[in-house]
Amino acid sequence: MARLSRILTAILCLSGLAGRADAGQRLEVIRDRGVVTCGILPEVAGFAKEDANGEFRGMDVDVCRAVAAAVLGDPARVKYVTASEVTQFRNSNEIDLVARRITWSLTRALGNGMMFGPITFYDGQGFLVPRAAGITDPKQLAGKRVCVQSQEAHVMTLTSYFRANKLSVVPIAFDDNERAAQALKDQKCAAYSADVSLLGAARASLDEGPANFDILPEMISREPLAPLVRQGDDQFFEIVRWSIFAMIAAEEYGISSRNIDAAAARGDIEIHQFLGLVPGNGAALGLDEKWAYNIIKTVGNYGEVYDRNLGRDSPIKLDRGANKLWTEGGLMYAPRLR
Repeated sequence: MARLSRILTAILCLSGLAGRADAGQRLEVIRDRGVVTCGILPEVAGFAKEDANGEFRGMDVDVCRAVAAAVLGDPARVKYVTASEVTQFRNSNEIDLVARRITWSLTRALGNGMMFGPITFYDGQGFLVPRAAGITDPKQLAGKRVCVQSQEAHVMTLTSYFRANKLSVVPIAFDDNERAAQALKDQKCAAYSADVSLLGAARASLDEGPANFDILPEMISREPLAPLVRQGDDQFFEIVRWSIFAMIAAEEYGISSRNIDAAAARGDIEIHQFLGLVPGNGAALGLDEKWAYNIIKTVGNYGEVYDRNLGRDSPIKLDRGANKLWTEGGLMYAPRLR
């Protein structure tokens, strides 16, 4: 019995070593390939869409760029592929991660053998209304025609919300974001209901959109958006996770792409470890000690990424809301990078 126990222990130890080796293979594949292959859905401005020069821009794109900066030292070393469905990611081992405006849910993760990284955007179904209408509360839309995004569960969420409040609504479904926005502008409906991430892009597509249309502050669902990595790619999952946390932490530290080189003058040991001046973090991830420095220097902190793609420096002008740092009343904060 003792001999059998020793044999079983040895087998379990070998299995554990094999599991750890498998978990590290993704990183080596990326290094050998020389690019991070990232699945995106290039349809929504502010998250992933081609610009006039044929370059992909958006928050999801910047997640891919941050991972490339961490692993390869260069945010440009990304190969973008269209990932229309989660199953496409599951069936294509060539795709390293997916960042494409997808809601974190139990069945999407466990039912497909996936792991969600940190939340990059707190989304939810909301309402876009003409400012001149004076609507400040979704309940003021009772009995009215409301354009609604037909994809996912937006129609069901809309009708459920009004039913729960003992009110009626007339959904007018569209499968195209810009067509729904145009219908709102043409007064074919009193409001447009979809995820706020879609509403921001829809408003920006209208002439003088941010000046003439408001996104109501109340949301009727919660849709946390996060990138996807395969179960089994454990080491790479940690890299994706801490790359996002690094952008959030940098904003908390007050470190940006513009002042990061001056941050070394601070006497804070945690800042020095973040910058790679004190070793430890890089070795723990299997990366160069300047992995976080490379992300912030070339991609920016979370606030820079948000403002550039969705906020004050973008055509979308979307209020940060829950995506503010926790110190400003939002939900964004990072674990300690040490």
